[in-house]
Amino acid sequence: MPSLFVSYRREDSAGFAGRLTDALEQRLGVGSVFRDVDDITPGEDFEAVIERKLRRVEAVLVVIGPGWLDAARDGQRRLDLAGDFVRREIEQALASGKPVVPILVGGAPMPAAASLPPSLRSLANRHALALGDATWSADLARLEAVLAQWLTTPARPAATTDRRRRVLAVVVALGVALGLGAWWFEGDPAPGPEAIAGTWTAEVSYPWDLTLREEYEFELRGGRVEGRASFLGTPRALEAVEWRDGRLHFLTRSASQSGSAPPSELEQRYEMQPEGDALHIRLEIRRSHSVDPPLEFVAQRR
Repeated sequence: MPSLFVSYRREDSAGFAGRLTDALEQRLGVGSVFRDVDDITPGEDFEAVIERKLRRVEAVLVVIGPGWLDAARDGQRRLDLAGDFVRREIEQALASGKPVVPILVGGAPMPAAASLPPSLRSLANRHALALGDATWSADLARLEAVLAQWLTTPARPAATTDRRRRVLAVVVALGVALGLGAWWFEGDPAPGPEAIAGTWTAEVSYPWDLTLREEYEFELRGGRVEGRASFLGTPRALEAVEWRDGRLHFLTRSASQSGSAPPSELEQRYEMQPEGDALHIRLEIRRSHSVDPPLEFVAQRR
């Protein structure tokens, strides 16, 4: 059964959609991604198949290219037509409550809410990811990290990546072994990553006169720390995870939008040190051209 549904407009982004589907199926397995041009048998009811697949998948990717917003038919914008299949796919995906991720390709910007039909405007509130030709591998890795929090089928690394990860695992194992022999604070041994496993909560006062209760969930899988960290009330995937000197280091990503300006990416860099049932956290929020003063707070084990 497919795990992902790829929505796209053929004349706008068929090449990107095909490339993305092939890349994801290499990691998730054949048949894990539904794309209409490949997966609807001649003679099947197109609308019925689309509705059935949307009900079964775990997440939906909406591929948006330069011509996606203004694509027209007979002088009328296609997104404004109630029967347009791309519009109906997205309407059903948003109504289902499943994760919906806009994928920007070909240098396309994220459409503003005001430019979308009312039934699609909540799409503009979803965090978008851009895929570029020059940065394809890195962009795809970011997408996989985001999808990992929703998919029950883990991604399978390509053969070359798998070899690199095995080498990295050996290096990490040696580092952990050496770290166990080190001493921390007047002879106390540095804690291992198992010390951070579990669920933690903290009241975080952000620099926008906003205080929220955030939650951090971590678990060990094969010696690696995995999980989610919420920022501005939304759980986010961990990237660049590293356990070093008794501290967990990782980053998450989000987007910020002001008025009609296009959204800009925020990067959150975390450093966390467990001490019993307390987790000391240092958070640095990085913008495209600036870095906010770091926030320091303490989370408690739940």
